[in-house]
Amino acid sequence: MGKVKIVAAKEKLWKKVEETVEKTVIHQRQMELVPNRWDFAVFGPSTDGKKAVLRVGVAEQSLIHKAPAYIATVGDPDRVGSSGMISIEELAGGDISDELKGLEVYHVSPLRPLSISRKVEAESIDKMRDEALSELEGQNIAIIETPDETAWSVSVLRYLNECDEMFPDPVMSIIRSKMTDTEIDFRRPHGGLLH
Repeated sequence: MGKVKIVAAKEKLWKKVEETVEKTVIHQRQMELVPNRWDFAVFGPSTDGKKAVLRVGVAEQSLIHKAPAYIATVGDPDRVGSSGMISIEELAGGDISDELKGLEVYHVSPLRPLSISRKVEAESIDKMRDEALSELEGQNIAIIETPDETAWSVSVLRYLNECDEMFPDPVMSIIRSKMTDTEIDFRRPHGGLLH
């Protein structure tokens, strides 16, 4: 339950994802669960290190006629094909750096596209951290620090993955309980697990 697989065609891209996952800091988690909604604020330094960017947004479960949408494919994409893959561009609503284009995400169940409602710049990461923590601390929102603001979506995926592990989705839990092969082996070089 709660495993997200990232597939990167190039080693350089894979290293970027690994580094982002490893260096992401979750300052605060949501204090109360809100059905089908995960609010977040993610900030990090710009690529040149001269500024910092904060994005405030939400990962909201997709709905079809007011019913939750799930990715139906469960299993290793190497076995079942690419039908369970979604591009990071689709998931992040296009707010993605050229460096991360082509990254594929597998097993995002429930399907939670990321949308950004506010984007703010500051002159340094220290100033941004202080502002974000003072403004948002104590609110029902996750506060996430990413090592590179252009990789914000990967840091948010790490947070969502942790939420899934702590609070499994009931529909996916039922599906997995009915599966005979629940020990799926995700190994490199095809991709890896966020953890």
